Order: sequence, then C-alpha cells, then structure tokens
Amino acid sequence: MSRRSRPLHRSNRPPQASGRAVPWRASALLAGLVVAGVAVFAPQSSFLLGALVGALAGGGVPGLFMLARHRQARQQAQTEAARSQETTALLLHDFETQSGAWSWAADREGRLTHAAERMARELGCGAPELLLGQSLLQLLRFGEGGPSLAMQQGFRDTPDRQMPPDLVWLMGCLAGKAPFREVEVQVRSPVRRALWWSVSGVPVLDEIGLHVGWRGVVRDVTTLHEQSRELERLAHVDTLTGLANRHVLQSRTEQAVAALVQAPEAIDEEALSPLSLYLLDLDNFKSVNDHFGHLVGDRLLQEVAQRLQRCVDEGPSGGVLARLGGDEFALLIAQPLHIVEREALALAMLATLREPWTPEDLCIEVRASLGVAAWAGPGDTASLLLQQADIALYEAKAAGRDMVRLFDAAMGERMVERHLVIHELGQALTASQRALAHPDRPEPDLPCGRLSVHYQPQHDVADGRLTGFEALVRWRHPQRGWISPAQFIPVAEETGLVVALGEWVLRQACRDAAGWGGDGKIAVNVSGVQLASRHLVRTVAQVLAETGLPPFRLELEVTETAVLADPAAARTRMQSLRSLGIGLGLDDFGTGYSSLSYLRTYPINTLKIDRSFITGLAAGAQADMILRTIIQLGQGLGMKTLAEGVETQEQLDTLRRHGCLQVQGYLFAAAMTAKDAADRVFQARRLTA
Repeated sequence: MSRRSRPLHRSNRPPQASGRAVPWRASALLAGLVVAGVAVFAPQSSFLLGALVGALAGGGVPGLFMLARHRQARQQAQTEAARSQETTALLLHDFETQSGAWSWAADREGRLTHAAERMARELGCGAPELLLGQSLLQLLRFGEGGPSLAMQQGFRDTPDRQMPPDLVWLMGCLAGKAPFREVEVQVRSPVRRALWWSVSGVPVLDEIGLHVGWRGVVRDVTTLHEQSRELERLAHVDTLTGLANRHVLQSRTEQAVAALVQAPEAIDEEALSPLSLYLLDLDNFKSVNDHFGHLVGDRLLQEVAQRLQRCVDEGPSGGVLARLGGDEFALLIAQPLHIVEREALALAMLATLREPWTPEDLCIEVRASLGVAAWAGPGDTASLLLQQADIALYEAKAAGRDMVRLFDAAMGERMVERHLVIHELGQALTASQRALAHPDRPEPDLPCGRLSVHYQPQHDVADGRLTGFEALVRWRHPQRGWISPAQFIPVAEETGLVVALGEWVLRQACRDAAGWGGDGKIAVNVSGVQLASRHLVRTVAQVLAETGLPPFRLELEVTETAVLADPAAARTRMQSLRSLGIGLGLDDFGTGYSSLSYLRTYPINTLKIDRSFITGLAAGAQADMILRTIIQLGQGLGMKTLAEGVETQEQLDTLRRHGCLQVQGYLFAAAMTAKDAADRVFQARRLTA
C-alpha cells in the first residue's frame, strides 16, 4: 500500500468500534447545548457552568452524574439554610414580642438598618420601616422623627438642650466604635411619658476587620425604674399618713444644723432661734387601740396627720412634718422664731387636736403632749436637738399631759439625774438580789449604794396594839444620801425595773416577817406593771413557799389606777391571789376614781385612806364629813379601814370617833429597819404576854 493510501489514525479497534463514535459525539453536542442553556438561563451560576465544562472535558457522562449530585447537595444546603434562617426569624420574633427586649442594627454612622415592631410601637411610630435610616442617638434623645417632630408632638425639649450623661457616654462609644452594655436612658415617647430603655450594642466588622455597622439589644426597664422610684419614695414617706418619716426628719435636721454651723446666724437677746424642733406624742392612743381596734387607731393617726398638716400650712413656712412611728410626730421649722412664736405654734397644734374625732357612731377625744427645742449655737448637733426635744416631751407628759414644755437647762440637769438614777438603780438592785440569795456572803461597798426594806408599824385604833407593818423600799446613796422613793419608783416603772424590784421587796419582806413569828400582817405594795404581769400569782405562791410565811399574814396593796387600767384582767388576777389565802388592800383610796362598782365586785379586804384626807382635817367640817363617809363606806362593804399619815393625837381621836379600825403614821413610828421592826414585835409580844 502506498503512503497516500495509509489511514490518518492508527487503531487496534475493530472496524465496528469506529462506527460507535458517532453517538458519543452526539452526546457531547447535547451536553454542549445543556451548557449553553445553563449559561443562558442561569448566568449567575458560573461555578456550575465551569463544572459542566470540566465534566465534558475530563469525564464525559460520569462527570455529568457527579455534577448533578453536587448540584443536589448544594440545593439541599440552601434549603436547610433558608429553613434555619426562617426558624431564627421566628425565634427572634417571639423573643421581641413576648419579652421586654428586642434587637436593633445600624450602619457605621449609627443609622438604623433594622428596627423591631416593639421599638416602633413604643416610639409611637406606625411601622418599623419608618425608623430605618434615622439616627439611634437622636431617637433615644428626642423620640421618633428627631427633635423637630418631637417638639411637634408636644415635647418641650429643644435640639440644643443639655444631653443626659448616659447619652453622652453612649455617643462616645458610638464615635469610638467601642461596645457598650446596659446603658439606661430615658426615651421620649408620645405613647408613654415615663419610658426607660437599657441599650446594649457591639460593632460589626467585615472579613478584613473594617467597621461596617452595629447590632445590639434594647430592653425595656420602665417597670424596674418605677419600682425603684416607689421603693425610694417608701424609704422617705410614712406609708400610713403620707408624711415624711423618721429618716427624712433626721436627715433634714442634720442638713439644717450643718448649714447653721457653716454660716451661724446671730441669736439675739430676745431668744430668736433659726431652727426649732417639735416632738408630739398622743396621750390616749393606746386606749383607742385597745377599745376600738387597730383599724380605728390607724384612721385616728391619719386624722391627726391631716390636722397637724393644716396647722403647719397656716403657720411659718419651711416646716417639715413627719411621723416618727407609732403615735409620735415631729415638726422641724428652719426659720427664725421667737420663743413666744414657738410656744404659740405648739399651743395651736394641741388646740387643733382637741376637737373630738367623730367617725361613724364614735366620739373619740384626742389629746397630746408636746416638747419643743431650739438650736442655741454651733455646739448643738442634730442628735442633741432631738434629745432636748425628747426631754421636753417627757417633762410635758410628767406635768399631766396635754401640755407644752420648752426645753431649758434645768430640764437637761434633771434628765442627767434621771439617767444616773436608772443606771445606778439597776446596779443597787442587782447587789441587793445577791445579798438576799447569799445572806452569809459579805457584799462590798458599792458606789451606787444599797437598797433596803424598811417597815412602818400599823396599830389598832381601839387599843393601840401592833397589828402589822407596811414594807417600804429605801435607797441610800454614798454621795447623795437617802434618795426618795418618789424619785426612783417612777423611773423603775418606766424602765421595767419595777417588776424585779417589787419581787425583791416581796421576797425580803416575807423572809423578814417569817423570822419575826406571830400573826402580825405584812403589807407589800404592788405596782400596776406587776399587777398586769401574768407571772404575779406564781411569784407570790413561790415566795410564800420559800419563806414559809403563812398566806393570811401577807396583804398586797394595789392602787385604784392599777386596777382600772385593765379592770377585767385585774379582777381575774386579784381573785387568783385571794385563792392563795392572802389579803388585798386598796391603797390611796379616794385619790382616784373611787368607783363603788369595783369596790363591790373586786375581792378587796382593806380600804387604805390616803394621807391627804388626814392632813385635810384641819381645813374644816367638809374634810371631816368626807373622811366619815369613806369610813362608813368601808364598814358597809365589810372592809377594814386603815388611815395612813396620822401624825397628831387630834387626828387619831377623829378617826376613832368615826370608827376607823387601824392607823399608821409618825404619831406611832416612822419606817424602821428590819432589826428595829423585830425588836418592836418582841416588845409588843412581851406586853401582851
């Protein structure tokens, strides 16, 4: 075969193989058309087009199958991404609609690119799209639409008004591309006047680290601010009356005193003081609570607050009226007042309370005591001013209540003395209790002195024989000598020491009387505080058992005031005491209510006629008639009558003529020590032997 007749391509394939190449080329042509179609209908799918070309060039039909699988996987991934994006959008929508927070996004200039529906609604905007493009900082500062629209909606703010500190700090973070967290700002909104948001945000960076925008979260903290404001209000206001509370009064007093110390005002000779403090306490509030209940008591406090407020409004300006707690009120006047003006205002406050309060079918008399203190110079502190007003209030109550007292130096001296009595009385009582418990153990001399029980004899009027003693507590101080019971007994009652003091006197008197023997009575006074104690009956029974004193020899003396403080409880307690076998006497009869009803219903053995009726015999026939009536009353009720304070023979003769059974007083003997009382019992026993 010549060179011209050789085939162009050599091949080992059989001739039929060359014939099958035609369909393959047809397939390639079809694939090319597909590629062209993809290029036409999906020009954006450059990646897919390249994959098709590569598949045709390198693999033919198998490559097409790989391309199909890749395309299917890509479509599935896109579907999953869309589904995930939809789920995220739903979760974000639920978060923004069901919680108090929502998301926001902005460009690098701080202009919103995304705003939640809640944000638009709170700002009074119809749709969140209307907020897009607006400055986040301007929205927070002026509300939706910027300053001009905010002013059109009724806000009085102007664009150049001073920016709040939180917004200033937020503006610095936006300018410095720094993240910020929980910046609380007050937002202007036509929908809600009081609107507070907590804004957080972080800068958004692109792939190469350039700042392209912001995204963050806004949380509505309006409720938290309202609660915080309410708590702050409650911390400064008395919730029952609406007045200022103790904290406010203390703070305002300290501020006023500090201002005066820094710039003291001259106090002239006419007692003009730039600062006055009034303390007022209701006299009968406890009885109102006890008889009508606490609801009526609370309403009474509200009525008192309103009356006092009206009085203050009509008086000097610059006053702060406060309720300190319970039934105690205070008034601070931070302007110069003369002493006459201070007292006039105090009297006006008491006068406005004296008008009866008549809620529904009730008629309640309101009375109060008032103490006033005035700032005297730079040496007076706020606490000292409060202490002085409290001392004046105490003096007003001690003077008979429904009184006004202005603090002076003498009051301060008496209060110092009172505090000293309180301190040393407790020490003396403790030492006396130790001595009673351990009689064989010597007690050292104490700077507070010692308490002791003295005994005043009681005698039969008919034959003068000794019938018994009254136990009287005495206090001898190493520096001040004998301290009168009139000084320390009221203090003991106020401080609660009277219960322990009374128990010690009872125990000491019963022990001494048991040692004397015989059948003479021993009378021991019981205070109102002791009578109100539920432990009194048990204590008396225990003392009788410990000392071995026969019950019939003990007589407890109570006052009319103590009995009538709580008549029902007093009757029950007195009946329980009588069941022990002891006697009961009514002390100072005639000086209190002297009600015939409780004389008939209470288990009383002895009427003790007060010394004032004995000393009053010299006044004339009227005093004599009163004394005779009391004695006849006791006789009619089957009670023994005993007159105290008998000092002259004429008084004794009068008492004998009217039928009084027993007497005691200086005519027979003053109160004596336990040893002298024992000697007197021994002598009386010798005379009757």
